[in-house]
Amino acid sequence: MASGLLKIDSLVLLLALGYHGAAGGAVSCEQLADIAFTTQQLRDQGHALQAVLAEADKLESSKKFTAEELGRIKDVVEMAFKSIRSPLEVLQECKDKLPR
Repeated sequence: MASGLLKIDSLVLLLALGYHGAAGGAVSCEQLADIAFTTQQLRDQGHALQAVLAEADKLESSKKFTAEELGRIKDVVEMAFKSIRSPLEVLQECKDKLPR
């Protein structure tokens, strides 16, 4: 694979590294935006949606995320892959849902 291209497991690595910095163990809004960005890059490199979602499914076995968090991650992957939401929109929508 040429340098500069992301591997499909980049999504899993991104989450594994970022998880430890999240307050209270929850997936942060910034992480969700990063997931959206990585998903778009993988799509643009020719990876199929099912392949990216399969990588997200592997997170379930890590037991680091709740079912709700995994659902959110998969929703973000699908929305970003289909260009329904940009990473910035994912970030803003997430922040808008946080308690003030």
